[in-house]
Amino acid sequence: MKLQRLIAMLTALLQRERISASWFAEKFGVSVRTVYRDMEALESAGIPIVTHTGVNGGISIVEGYKIDKQLFTHQDIATLLTSLHSVSGSMSEAQINQTAEKIKSLIPQEYGQAVALKSKQLLVDLTPWSSHAHISAGIHIVQKALESSSLLRFDYAGRQGEATLRIAEPHQLVLKENHWYLRAFCRQRQDFRTFKISRMSGTELLSEQFEPREFENGMTDFKNWKNEQMIIVELVIDPSLRERALDYCHEEQLRELEDGMLGLSLPFVESEMGYSVLLGMGHLCYVVSPVHVRAELLRRAELLLERYQSEGER
Repeated sequence: MKLQRLIAMLTALLQRERISASWFAEKFGVSVRTVYRDMEALESAGIPIVTHTGVNGGISIVEGYKIDKQLFTHQDIATLLTSLHSVSGSMSEAQINQTAEKIKSLIPQEYGQAVALKSKQLLVDLTPWSSHAHISAGIHIVQKALESSSLLRFDYAGRQGEATLRIAEPHQLVLKENHWYLRAFCRQRQDFRTFKISRMSGTELLSEQFEPREFENGMTDFKNWKNEQMIIVELVIDPSLRERALDYCHEEQLRELEDGMLGLSLPFVESEMGYSVLLGMGHLCYVVSPVHVRAELLRRAELLLERYQSEGER
């Protein structure tokens, strides 16, 4: 992970007079371009990085500089530790512990107990309730590809179940609403695509490496699509569904009706997932408008009834 690599690079620079970019690249299995990006990140954090050219060139920290432990307040360090443990689902325990110990070394002795207490006040647990070994294995391969800028080859299942072979340049691992995604440049589509890790199978790390491309950070492709497709559906729901409804809306979108039921203005995308949410509320939910959403929901319910009736007759 980048955080661990930055800390390790900083430690090496503090211990040695000058280090070449190629040494860093070989040591951490990244490209020289990535090394210089990491140096820019350290500079942004206030570390005075110097780049030397020529035969004896390389990268160093300004002579006489020593990292001040007060560069981070004890609150900053507690935040770093909390953030580090929040990604425990995507990093090995050994990686977590190694990086945590390096961060803890920056804690002044008098603040040790305070930092330990504060870092435990927030727990971000990203691990699923049930084990998904194939997803964990996929994440591990993607991480190795990201670290070495290596190509990935995998079969990808589309929304209709069709599988296509993809060769991609991985650029970013994303966790969105408890689902892992890979942002990568697809060689087949010649553009950036977002792949859901759970739909990737037979993932292989190839020996061929690539030069990272500039790309827009985050899940912007889905955000634009969602904004274009989203509508508002008006629902009447039973009060017992309040807690479930709050998974998809804010409290202010709920209103109490005269008959004791709840009115809900729900942002909705007409997709399999969207209709699954409405069907999952069962008979305790009624779609008031739009009419076409209510009609589609009824059609799906009738298909479900027919399926169970036909199975029962066998």
